[in-house]
Amino acid sequence: MTALNTEQREELLHKLIDQARSQELPYDKRPKKRINWSEYDVAQCNEIADALDLIRDIVDTAASRIRARTASERPGPGRPPTDAANIAKALLLQSYLGVSNRVAEGFVRMLGPKLGIDENFSYKTIERGYDREPVNAILDEVLRISNAPIEGLEKTFSIDGSGTPTHMKQNYAYDRERQRRERKGDGKDAASGDDAFPKGHHDYVYEVSTVGVEHKLIAFYENTTDHSRSEMSFLRQATEETKALHPSIDMLCADGVFANRPACEILQALGITPRTLPKRNATLPRKGVFAWTQMLMAFLRDPQGWMRQYYLREASETVNSMIKRKNPGPLRKRLDDRKLTEDLLRAVNHNIRRLCYLYYLIDLQVLKRLRALAM
Repeated sequence: MTALNTEQREELLHKLIDQARSQELPYDKRPKKRINWSEYDVAQCNEIADALDLIRDIVDTAASRIRARTASERPGPGRPPTDAANIAKALLLQSYLGVSNRVAEGFVRMLGPKLGIDENFSYKTIERGYDREPVNAILDEVLRISNAPIEGLEKTFSIDGSGTPTHMKQNYAYDRERQRRERKGDGKDAASGDDAFPKGHHDYVYEVSTVGVEHKLIAFYENTTDHSRSEMSFLRQATEETKALHPSIDMLCADGVFANRPACEILQALGITPRTLPKRNATLPRKGVFAWTQMLMAFLRDPQGWMRQYYLREASETVNSMIKRKNPGPLRKRLDDRKLTEDLLRAVNHNIRRLCYLYYLIDLQVLKRLRALAM
């Protein structure tokens, strides 16, 4: 490396990138992670009961934290609204079971005591819960709290965008691939990815999330129905919020959408090392962003080690796939605000399920950490 001049280095860099994008670069795959299947079976048998207990405790913790930091308001005239925490529990139960509002009403009556719901309400109350800001505030807090049990245990995260369909005939991965084929037909670099979300006859709910590569918990989740936004536009918020929850983060892995100097500059300011495969015509000059040149030079020095880190980005794709397998149907809601809440519920329930399994697989003391937060 030291004997090469700048031109030779860039020539070698382009060759390696081309091999990596064409999947021709020799790569020794990481050994498969061993799973304790006996403990996994126990976790699977107890999942529903544990999930209900966790929904109850984590929502109560979120509601108490929100009350502690907000000024109490005097109740207005008329009948007081249904407690937002109870509605949040009902919505999480509905999403967990994948049922309609009317069926959810029956399940709330049956499982309400298990969830700590101390009042009865109709399916219309559940339906209106998708519009209530206090309920959404609790769900956002629940997502943050669900990361507390693994604080300090995750150092590498992955970021990726996806889309939840609103109709049965939609498939985000298929539309994304079609978009890239069209770009290739236009003579553009399809392998580098396109920053814009794919458009179709029916809109998706688009989301960008960060995921811990070790425990597969979602740290940041933001969704939108505005397909004019790009994945890159979420990066600063995503990394800042992930850093706030996991101060020990030192690396972020991503696909080609984030392979640019502005993305590296955002990560550099937060002390995060980027691992994202650049375009075939990438150049070494830093142009004020040292993290960009540092990333490319690391690739030149050790392509094998670099690729092992880069491929950790599969964690995001794995989590997106896990959520879609658990929720094979499209979103039921038709109003945009309700679509966003319904989509968020699926992400929150993913974290709840993962915590239930991690309790057995790695002896993660979930409830102990949550109760410590509530004190």
